[in-house]
Amino acid sequence: MQFQVTKKRIIITLLLSVVALLTMGFSLDVFADSEANSFDEAGMGLVVLLLILGCYVQSVEVRMHPVLNAVWMCISFVALPIVMVHVIEYLSGHEIALLPSVQFALNVFWCQLVYALLFALSNHYRLSIIIGSIVCFLVGGVNHFVQLFRGSPFQLSDILAAGTAADVAGNYIIAINYELLLAGSITFLAISLAIVADFQRKRRDWKSIAASVVLLVYIVSSSLYFYSDKVWSKYNLKVDDWNLMLSYTNNGTMLSMAMGAKSMKAEKPEQYSKEAVQQTVQAVLDTDSANISQLGMDVKFLNTSGTAARYVPKQNKKPGTAISNPAGSVERPNIIAIMNESYADLHSLGDFSTVFPVMNYYKSLNKNTIKGNLSVSVLGGGTCNTEFEFLTGLNMAFLPSGVMTYSHYIKDDLDSMATVLQEQGYTPIAFHPGKASSWDRDKIYPNLGFETFYTVEDMDNPVYMRGAYVSDASDYDFVMKLFEEKDPDEKLFLFNVTIQNHGGYMLDTVGMKEWVAMRGDYRKYNQAEQYLSLMRASDLALKELITYFEQVDEPTMIVFFGDHQPNVETEFIEDLVGKPWTSFDMDEVQSRYTVPFFIWCNYDIEEAYYDSISVNYLSTLAMEVAGVEMPAYNQYLSKLYGTLPAVNSLGYKDAEGLWHYFREENDLTPYLNGYELVQYDYLFGKKNRVDGLYCVDTTASE
Repeated sequence: MQFQVTKKRIIITLLLSVVALLTMGFSLDVFADSEANSFDEAGMGLVVLLLILGCYVQSVEVRMHPVLNAVWMCISFVALPIVMVHVIEYLSGHEIALLPSVQFALNVFWCQLVYALLFALSNHYRLSIIIGSIVCFLVGGVNHFVQLFRGSPFQLSDILAAGTAADVAGNYIIAINYELLLAGSITFLAISLAIVADFQRKRRDWKSIAASVVLLVYIVSSSLYFYSDKVWSKYNLKVDDWNLMLSYTNNGTMLSMAMGAKSMKAEKPEQYSKEAVQQTVQAVLDTDSANISQLGMDVKFLNTSGTAARYVPKQNKKPGTAISNPAGSVERPNIIAIMNESYADLHSLGDFSTVFPVMNYYKSLNKNTIKGNLSVSVLGGGTCNTEFEFLTGLNMAFLPSGVMTYSHYIKDDLDSMATVLQEQGYTPIAFHPGKASSWDRDKIYPNLGFETFYTVEDMDNPVYMRGAYVSDASDYDFVMKLFEEKDPDEKLFLFNVTIQNHGGYMLDTVGMKEWVAMRGDYRKYNQAEQYLSLMRASDLALKELITYFEQVDEPTMIVFFGDHQPNVETEFIEDLVGKPWTSFDMDEVQSRYTVPFFIWCNYDIEEAYYDSISVNYLSTLAMEVAGVEMPAYNQYLSKLYGTLPAVNSLGYKDAEGLWHYFREENDLTPYLNGYELVQYDYLFGKKNRVDGLYCVDTTASE
C-alpha cells in the first residue's frame, strides 16, 4: 500500500477547501442563537473537523494491491448505503434507532440499488460513488424542506409537479441550517474515504458488459421481489395514507418512497362493469335518503317532492327526470366559485387569542347563507386535488397516495361542473392570479370545459402582498370586472383560485397593513402570526366582495371555500391540540383537514349549517341550491351524502358523525365500493363509460 500526494490531488483539495471555507463563512449564523446570546462552538467544531478530514483524504492517493483495492470497493458499496440511510433519516427528523431492523435493511437496499444502477450503466466506480451519494443526500435534503414547507413528506409523484413547485419556490426561504451542514459534511467525508480505492475504468469489453447485465438483472429481480405483496405481508409493510409523516417515521424515507411509487397506479376494481355502475347508481337513487339540501333543513328553491330521481340512459332519457328548480322562484343565478388559497380557521384546532380579530366578517355571514365545515384531502399543498374534487365530485380516497390529479389523470376532455353548466347555457370561465402553467391549468381547464382562462397577465396593475402574491382584494376586483364585462343576458360560471395566502410564511411583510399578533405563549410562532395576518386581510377583502354583489340586480351565488390548511409551525399545532402530532387520533388528524365553506346568495334562501361535508359534494350542493338541472351522477352524490357525509383521502364519516379508517369493514363498505366503481368509470372508462350518467341531456324533447 502506497500513499502519495499528486499535483492533481492537491488542486482538487484546494478547490474543495475553498468551497468548504465559503460554505462555513456564509453559514456562521447557523451556529449563533441570538435569543440566548450564545454560539454553538461544539457544533461548528464538529462540522469543521469533518470537512478538514474530507479534504485531507482527498489530497492523498492510495495505491493498494488489486485484491485489497477490490475489497475496499466492495466494502464501500456496502458501507456507503448504510451511512446514507443515517444521513437521510437525520435530515428527515427521524430517530434511526427506532427504525425496525427489517425496515432499516430495506432502506439500505434501496440506497444500494442507486449505487449499483449507476455502476452498471457507467462502469465507473468513483463516478457512481459520487453521484449516488449526492442523489441520496438530495433525497434527504428535499424531504427536509418539503416537510418544513408543506408539512408532509416528499413522494416520487411530486416530481411530476416540479414545474409548479418551481413557480413558487422563490417565495420560500431555503436556508442552510445545522442539519444540512452536518449531513453534508458526513456525506463529503464518506465519499472521500470511498474513492481512495484506485479503480481504473477500462474500456467496455465482453466481461464488463456481462458484469453490467448481471448487475442489472439483480437490480430488476430484487426490486420486483421486494415489491411483492408476499414480502409486504410477511413483514407487515404498509403506507398509512391517513398519516404519511408517521408512516415515513415507522418505515424510513427511502422505503416509504419506494412503497408509495408502487401504489401510484389506480387499480381497476374487480367488480367494475358498466352494468355494475348503473346498478350502483340506481340503488342509491332509489333509497329514501334525502338530498344534500334536505338533510335537517328547509332550503328554498330546491326539489322538495321527496321522490327518488331515476337514472335513465341518455338514449332513453325523458324530460323531467333530473333535479331542477320546480318552484321557479328565481331564475338560474350566476355562479361564482372561489377557492381561497390556504383559507382555514385555526381556532378550530384549539383556543388562542389575537390582538385583532381574524375572521369577523366570515363569522358574521348568516343571512341567505349556507356554511359549515368542509373536509378536504390535502394539507399544506396539493391545491389541484381540491380543485379536482370540487369540479368533478370525484374523491382522492380512491386514488393512490401522493398523486397530483391534474398531472396524472386529466389528459383528455372530462365532464365537470363547467361542462354541466355549459350545457345549460352558462359561460364557464376560470381565473387564477398566478402563472398559467401552475398545475398545468392552461392545459387542464380546457379539458374540464372552461372556455376562457384568465391569469395575472390579464390583470391591470395588480396589487401584490409580501412582494410575491396577488392580494385577495386585487383578485376580487378582477372578478367584479369580469362580471361587469359579461353580456346582460349571459349566465356566468366563474371559477376563481386565489393566491394571496400561499405559503411559506417566512417572507417579508410588504403589502400587509396589519400584523395579527397572538397573546401569551403563542407570541413566539412567527409563521402562524403571518398567516393570521393574511387571513385578516382576506376577511376584509371578502367583505368588499359580498358588499358589491349585494348591490347587483342579477341573481348571483358565491361558493367560497379553502383548498387546505396552511403549514405553519408544527409546535404551534401541537400546542393547540395539546399533544404531539404522532399521537393524534383520527378526529384530531381530520381536524387538520377541515376548512370553512359557505354558499351565499344575493336573493332569499334558507340559512343552514353543515357540521360536516366533504369537498366532493360541494359542487352538487351548489347546483342544488342554484336550481339547475343535474346529471344522474350528481343526483347519486346528493343521495350518497345522506349515508357518507364526508369522504376524503384519510377516511370517511358515517351519518352518526364518527370517522372511520378505509381499512375498516362495516355496513358502509358497500357504499364506498360502489362509489369507487362509479369513480373508476368516470375517470378511466373513457369511450366505454356509462352513457348519459355524467352530463345532462339538453336535446331531449317532449
